[in-house]
Amino acid sequence: MTGLLELREYLKNYYVKYEVYLKPCIKFLLALISLAAINIFMGYMSTLSHPAVVLVIALMCSFMPKNFVVIISALWILLQSYALAPECAIVVAAVFAIMFLLYFRFVPKDTIVVLLTPLLFAFRIPYVIPVAMGLVGGPIASISVSCGVAVYYMIKYMTDHVTTFSATDAETGSQKFRIMLDGILDNKAMLVTIIVFVLALLVVYVIRRLSVDYAWTIAIISGISVCAVLLLVCEFIMELKFSVIAIALGSIVSFFICLGIQFLEFNVDYTRTEMVQFEDDEYYYYVKAVPKNILATPEKKVKRINKQHKKVSAKQEKHVSTIKTSHGVSRTTVRTEESKKNRVKQDRR
Repeated sequence: MTGLLELREYLKNYYVKYEVYLKPCIKFLLALISLAAINIFMGYMSTLSHPAVVLVIALMCSFMPKNFVVIISALWILLQSYALAPECAIVVAAVFAIMFLLYFRFVPKDTIVVLLTPLLFAFRIPYVIPVAMGLVGGPIASISVSCGVAVYYMIKYMTDHVTTFSATDAETGSQKFRIMLDGILDNKAMLVTIIVFVLALLVVYVIRRLSVDYAWTIAIISGISVCAVLLLVCEFIMELKFSVIAIALGSIVSFFICLGIQFLEFNVDYTRTEMVQFEDDEYYYYVKAVPKNILATPEKKVKRINKQHKKVSAKQEKHVSTIKTSHGVSRTTVRTEESKKNRVKQDRR
């Protein structure tokens, strides 16, 4: 445990020390992974799928604000959907317009949530997002989570119906538009997932704010259980084609990832909990104080090893006299009692 605490403190200090360099690197990696993932799932436009183009755009995102990464990712999806079918691009543009009105109005700082949600869906561990945002965020974060879920299912629907949208028959243009619109509005799996994730986020937020021991751990278990149980229930009732094995494995992996988030953000020692009571002129206060697990920073001790000088006896006390030279420079001479005696003996001889 001590080694983990030392590692946590080292990582925090390292990030604070090199924050100026780490932030652009993180934005670069985030943009690179997002654009590469979009090209993997929607590689309909060969120009955007070129590695050099992706690298250049990712480098540009590293020097721009965080929200710029979201805008570029949305533009990337829009262009890829246009390469598939212009009707898809129209619907995608309308959906993005509604999302950005909600996103920039209420949660402009949750950039990472909108980008990570589709990526974690691809890795089959999307339950990390609602639980993590319930731990470190608030109810308003449900907007970002919902937008991320909608983006994933919109991309998934287009990839599942590539043959339909890639048809070149001119008479099917209106049909493509209607199919794409119905695929978003009537997507029961997307609606169920959004509702379940919002409920899980709210459950985690409420529990982790309770004044009980191990509130964060209980909140993590409850949030992941809500996601897994409700999705399985909806699978059996509505036949939404959710994978039971993927839900089970994803829940286990998400649990350990959320424990790691708890260790970094809320690592306390409940064995040293104290109940404090005090008062002022208007109120009585009953406070529960739980100390954090923080390692004391060791003080650096510098040991200097120098040559030992011989001790000067009392008779050899130094008499310092300053003699002004002819050039106006001060010169210090040191004369001891022994040197005085030697000069007296020489004068007598």
